[in-house]
Amino acid sequence: MTDNSPEAFWELVDGYDTCMVTTRDGNSLRARPMAPKVSKDRREILFVTDRSSHKVDEIEANPSVACAFAKHGEYLSVTGTARVSTDRALIDTAWDAEVEAWMPDGKDGPNVAILAVTPEAAEIWDVKTNKIARAYELAKAYLGDKDRPDVGDHAKVRL
Repeated sequence: MTDNSPEAFWELVDGYDTCMVTTRDGNSLRARPMAPKVSKDRREILFVTDRSSHKVDEIEANPSVACAFAKHGEYLSVTGTARVSTDRALIDTAWDAEVEAWMPDGKDGPNVAILAVTPEAAEIWDVKTNKIARAYELAKAYLGDKDRPDVGDHAKVRL
């Protein structure tokens, strides 16, 4: 990704269907896979969850989170602040057939909640996935032709 603008970030993050959401459980970190629903208008990443889950307690105790996304040589790391919401309009925004499978009481169930993550910063890596190109770059660095192999792009985004 050569464009490290916030707009490019929102387009990119919308293309992922799973991410690892990391919360703090006391002094420990806990990560779990979740399905992101991107709200570009709100500038939030939404996750439907069970209000009685441990991650809700963890976020209420410490709202700092990290979200890690990966697919086919693209890696995206997001740090931000999360909040828990039971706003029905927000739940409607994030609800789909996949969520329905995980929430047996439906979107009006008493335990349905949203984790809304407001990103503050992101880092993006676009790694060359062609094995021959990667091997060539690694060999050049190993033989002293350059300091480090050029295996892709890296960008930081302030949101």
